[in-house]
Amino acid sequence: MKALFFLYEGYVDWEISPLSYMLNISDVDIHTTALSDEVTHQGNFTVKPDLKMEACEPADYDILIIPGGEPAPFDQDERGLNLIKSFDKQGRKIAAICGGPAFLAAAGVLRERKFSTSIDDNPQYAHYFNEDFMSEKDVTVSENLITAEGNAYIEFSIAVGKALEIFEDREDELETVLFFKNQLRG
Repeated sequence: MKALFFLYEGYVDWEISPLSYMLNISDVDIHTTALSDEVTHQGNFTVKPDLKMEACEPADYDILIIPGGEPAPFDQDERGLNLIKSFDKQGRKIAAICGGPAFLAAAGVLRERKFSTSIDDNPQYAHYFNEDFMSEKDVTVSENLITAEGNAYIEFSIAVGKALEIFEDREDELETVLFFKNQLRG
């Protein structure tokens, strides 16, 4: 199984850190891509992506994961939007958290599907989102899309893990939640 993380300047690293850890220990092959040769995330570390955006083939991956952050001006870059469109056209899973769903909206893949996001009330992005399809849930799964509000990063990680079937059973899933919520003492 393979996952592709779409990173961009100023992405919110902690929203995807638990997920990348879960995928890594589940032997999911993780790759990163970006619109530039290096990106610096909100934690102020500079990251060098594995692949140039143009080299990414959606058929090679099971899921595209987009972290939150400030989408502009990257939400206008056709390379990223075309990658998202290609994943969707092939029916591949796409997961986006916080500001990440703005990329899905800009690419036109939200259509009439329910979604969650933390950026819908920002006037700069409000035109992207149709309120009729805004979910009241922290995490929303709609067809091949998994979207979440930024503060639901553990729940987002679990939803992606479930979609990729990385948990052995329900007990394994619950133990993972308890681990990340620091509830396993005892």
